[in-house]
Amino acid sequence: MDPMHSLKRLLMGAVVLLYVVIQAWFIWPEYGHKLIYRYTISPARTLSHDMVLRNRMLTAGIDSQGHLTYISSGAWINSLASLNAPYVAFRNPMAHQKDIAERIVYDRTKVFREGSDITAVSFFGHAKSHPDIHISTSYSTSGPGTVLIRSDISSADRVTPVWVGDRLQTNTRGILFNVPGIGDITTGARDGIAPREPFVAMLGRANQVIGFFYIGNEVPPYFIYQENWIESVFPVTLSGRGTAGFVFTRVISIRSMTGMDYRKVGDSMYKDLLAARSGIRITASSYDIYSVRHTPVTYRVYVTNKRRGQRRLTSVILFTPTGIETTQPFTSLSESIGAGRTAEFSFRLKPVRGGDSYIYPAVIVDGTYMEGPWSHVFSNAPGWYTADMHNHSVYSFNPEDYPVRDMAEAGRAKGLDVLSLTDYNTFSQADACRAMSTQEFLCIPGEEIANPLWGHANAQFIHEKVYEFLSPQHWINEVHRQGGMFFINHPYLEMREWRDFNFKGYDGIEVLNGNKIAMDPVNVRAFDTWDKLNREGRHLYGIADSDAHTPYAVGTYRDYVYASSFTVPAIEQGFKKGRFYVSNGPMLSFTIDGAPMGSTVIVTRGAPIIVRAAYLPHAQSPEDASALQKIVIFEDGRILRTFVGSPVEFNYTPHRSGFYRVEVFTNNGGFAASNPLWVDLK
Repeated sequence: MDPMHSLKRLLMGAVVLLYVVIQAWFIWPEYGHKLIYRYTISPARTLSHDMVLRNRMLTAGIDSQGHLTYISSGAWINSLASLNAPYVAFRNPMAHQKDIAERIVYDRTKVFREGSDITAVSFFGHAKSHPDIHISTSYSTSGPGTVLIRSDISSADRVTPVWVGDRLQTNTRGILFNVPGIGDITTGARDGIAPREPFVAMLGRANQVIGFFYIGNEVPPYFIYQENWIESVFPVTLSGRGTAGFVFTRVISIRSMTGMDYRKVGDSMYKDLLAARSGIRITASSYDIYSVRHTPVTYRVYVTNKRRGQRRLTSVILFTPTGIETTQPFTSLSESIGAGRTAEFSFRLKPVRGGDSYIYPAVIVDGTYMEGPWSHVFSNAPGWYTADMHNHSVYSFNPEDYPVRDMAEAGRAKGLDVLSLTDYNTFSQADACRAMSTQEFLCIPGEEIANPLWGHANAQFIHEKVYEFLSPQHWINEVHRQGGMFFINHPYLEMREWRDFNFKGYDGIEVLNGNKIAMDPVNVRAFDTWDKLNREGRHLYGIADSDAHTPYAVGTYRDYVYASSFTVPAIEQGFKKGRFYVSNGPMLSFTIDGAPMGSTVIVTRGAPIIVRAAYLPHAQSPEDASALQKIVIFEDGRILRTFVGSPVEFNYTPHRSGFYRVEVFTNNGGFAASNPLWVDLK
């Protein structure tokens, strides 16, 4: 055989093999998802080294070192990897970058059984290098979904300054923790934060919510966080022989919830705990209220006396956001509630816009003010809906990806109305995604078109797969043939950069990507390119997406989109008209001469325009406000004016045709940016 011919065949085979290898990474999702096996630990299969704390509604594992290793209220384990019980340090952990926790040696364990269940476990031991420091921790089940944890630390012989705390660790890096009163604690450098509320709430896998409460002692003055763990820290002086030492008691409460923002679920658990300690139970007729086209609904509040003797109820108040009208939100009265008796109160609610709202009741009993749990109100009417349009499921065939159900349930638990699953180079997740839709939640399938030669892009509102083999111009044309929208994804994200912005007809750019914080250079460069292209005469929209591969990352960024109703066609039209803005939480409004964002306003040359913008802290709930830092108005991507108050209204005479947009900053890291309004001078 001719050697040259053999060499050509060999080279051709190598090229074909290389092409197949490269493309297999992207086309594999069509078939590979069927091979993925999800192993989760359920109450029926516990870790062999764990003692199992159980009641009918809860299972928890405690290892031989006294650490809580998991807690579950369903058929699977949530994201809790470990809770130290407790940790002790002899140097200030706030001043050291490495782990300085003392090793605890447990030499005695006591177990209490009720039937076949273990309902209490106690550990007794000492600090290895300081045997005079005695430590005990007891775990017991408390109610259908809580574990009560009490730790005692004492010194037998000497006065000793120590730092005592808990380390809560998760199975997943990058999980979001929430300290009410502060906001989300995300991954990053260590930091000390003085909390204003005494608990940590976090999202477990899918729709499980864990509340972590300190009771019977002061709130930890510091939290330390890094990657996938968070510590609470108490500076304590143990006073030696004859003293009680330091005692701190915690409650871990777990609740499965669908449809309500997990922060509200965590806050409700805390309110339940505070009310229960006062012998009062505050409940509502419904925690998920649905209304169509501003239809009034009835909401009832129940106040139950759990103690002996009469209790005097003097006030019942209902707190509502600006989007809900109610008759007589405050009731002043003087009513006695007997032991074990319940008083009932009715309120008439009328949502005045579409979308999500949150309400909660409060009462004054025997002169003590107590708040009740949150209820979620969803109105299917014209209004603003929350969407996260770039996420992945197991169909993307990455080792970290999760089933469609987990991603959808996490979206609902994060307070999203719309979640789009855009798996790599596949549309095979479409049926599973659509099956998760309800009257209050839409799962819309899309596709992330990925090719290492060009970059990544999102195909939205499509009906069949777009093949990734050809050029981006082919992708754009095919998406539009299907009636969809085409967005360039994370154009400056490492290893996934977009190669060429000169293609014609794409609809917008992903300006906020969930792999980076809002002001990261990757996102800032995307904003700059977006403005540059619009200055060149394009009409491009900016979109924000979480790009989540795990339930914990869903909802990091979101788009608020205005739709005439809560249907896929209406949501689609809202995006196509540019009536949406990007955010990591804050809500805003922006108009020019009364026209909404995405519009083109025709103005006579020399005539002024009226610019209005506002930060809307109370649009969804009465307690979501963060202090406004500034509102910035941009003209053609350059700062026009900056304001420190809200609302903003001013007249301005443009000297040329161009585009305007607004950005909102809050003091807790909140950020939102509108889509442009174009002004055409005639």
